[in-house]
Amino acid sequence: MNQVVLLFGGTSEEKLVSTASAQNIVKYLKNPSTWFISSKGEVHETTLDELVNHQNPFKNLLQPRSPSFAKQLSDAIPKLKDKTIFIGLHGTEGEDGKFQEMFEKNKIAFTGSGSKSSALCFNKISTKEIAKSAGLPLAEQLYLPRETQSEAQALQEKKLRDFFEKKKKIVVKPVASGSSYGLHIVTSPNILESAIKDLRRYDMMAEEFIEGRELTVGVFNSHREIRPLPASEVVLEQGSSFDYEGKYLGRGTKELTPAPISDEEMKKCQQLAIQSHTLFSCYGYSRTDMILTSRGPVFLETNTLPGMTKASFFPQQLEAAHLPMQGFVDEMLKLAEARYS
Repeated sequence: MNQVVLLFGGTSEEKLVSTASAQNIVKYLKNPSTWFISSKGEVHETTLDELVNHQNPFKNLLQPRSPSFAKQLSDAIPKLKDKTIFIGLHGTEGEDGKFQEMFEKNKIAFTGSGSKSSALCFNKISTKEIAKSAGLPLAEQLYLPRETQSEAQALQEKKLRDFFEKKKKIVVKPVASGSSYGLHIVTSPNILESAIKDLRRYDMMAEEFIEGRELTVGVFNSHREIRPLPASEVVLEQGSSFDYEGKYLGRGTKELTPAPISDEEMKKCQQLAIQSHTLFSCYGYSRTDMILTSRGPVFLETNTLPGMTKASFFPQQLEAAHLPMQGFVDEMLKLAEARYS
């Protein structure tokens, strides 16, 4: 087996989550190199002690002791020949497919989905278009691209206000983001105005709010099969939302794994996760978010690099299924090295 390089950090808003994932993943790797991408995009090699002993990763950015050895990851490609990359990145870098495309061009082994699947799933509009054509159950949505001209921007804001007036309760979020950054559950004109401010910074999408239970289901490739994991449920306290603080700092939320649902409901949710993983040609592992309604699960999105922190859903679901994290990591590394076979 190749030497493993654990890649984490990055310039995205999710660099803190990435470091927390790396702290968990590194325990299951044998003599890995740990490469940290700084907020400027520079690449540093850290020590294991430096990574493992970093405190409060969800709040504090790691400050590497060693100087950078590459101004950007593309400059470090020669050092990655005959190595296997475990991608511990989250957010734009790592999930939008650009790093994967670079690795594919250079035949470098890496974990997770390939460049096309990563780019597709990171763009929520493209994902929904394909999901709709395949007949997956979806919420009604509205695409709101960021506009630079004031007249065009005013038109987008009017569309959003009209959509809210029609639906009374909507979800507004960036087209390309994760970890619930920029997410607004709009139930009042005041919250709507906050969403409109974000609309001026990102390409956004609005969806009708689907009443039901918020679930997420991980799946992974194992021995030529796609194996589903037990669903997790997110339960919100009154007035809370599943934003960054709720997701990673536990404020106003409770996560239940396995979700307290019937066997039939569990099977339907797992089937939707497998269908999504297959439809988007994901590789290795993925996690699909959905709303469980009285009519069955409704698709929200698929994550190609779900969080791997101790508190993340995927490790929770592996534990609930009595599957060791070590076995999962080993399987992902084998798949990475078989990618070009």
